[in-house]
Amino acid sequence: MKTGTQFVLKRDRLSDQIAENLEEMIFSGELSVGDALPSERDLMQRYGVGRPAVREALLWLNKKGLVAVSNGERTRVTEPNPTDLLEQLSGAARMMASRPEGMQLFQQTRLFAEVALAREAAMNASPQDLETLGECMARNRAARNDIADFARTDDEFHFAIASISRNPLITALYNSVLGLLQDQRHTSLQNLEALDAAIECHQRIFDAIAAGKPDEAEVAMRKHLKDVENFYWKVRAEKKKEGRQSP
Repeated sequence: MKTGTQFVLKRDRLSDQIAENLEEMIFSGELSVGDALPSERDLMQRYGVGRPAVREALLWLNKKGLVAVSNGERTRVTEPNPTDLLEQLSGAARMMASRPEGMQLFQQTRLFAEVALAREAAMNASPQDLETLGECMARNRAARNDIADFARTDDEFHFAIASISRNPLITALYNSVLGLLQDQRHTSLQNLEALDAAIECHQRIFDAIAAGKPDEAEVAMRKHLKDVENFYWKVRAEKKKEGRQSP
């Protein structure tokens, strides 16, 4: 990267223009993962701006997960991280999930994703995967009388299925969706029938995956998630009705 070239920038939003130019260099391959960016002084000279504009641009690229900014060290291009990518969407996603229509969209998204993941697991699960999944299911069953622990081990079971995909973007996406649906899980489990229904469905899902039967795994997962949705909306309706009847 040549540091002596002078760029002429518009005088508004200088840091944005710097960030966009550096971003283009990263995407084009001119700057590769692990490469150090020029020093702040060199960037100031290159773009004809003050230190605040350069620092703001670097911090924005850091927030987007494109570079790592460390005190006393040169800023470097970093390997993309799926989790960092999805965290940028977390604020808007949480606002969406807080509304009934948004919750329905996330429930549908989870259904699409997990049905596919269950099929994938039934076709590709290794003996080690099945051992891990069986241990998760046993911990979940043992937590029958502790709602908080049941919810935690329920997450473990479902995440173990997602992990069989061996795809870090899929597991990061799935983890994000699970986080957004924590209210659904804790709300639905207030109906005691939900626990027994979940345990029964988990067993069916595990059995289908262990037997290498993707169609059965899909059917079992679909039923499980539809049960969870139904219990969630039932509990919410009951609470709303109780609120109207309160003096």
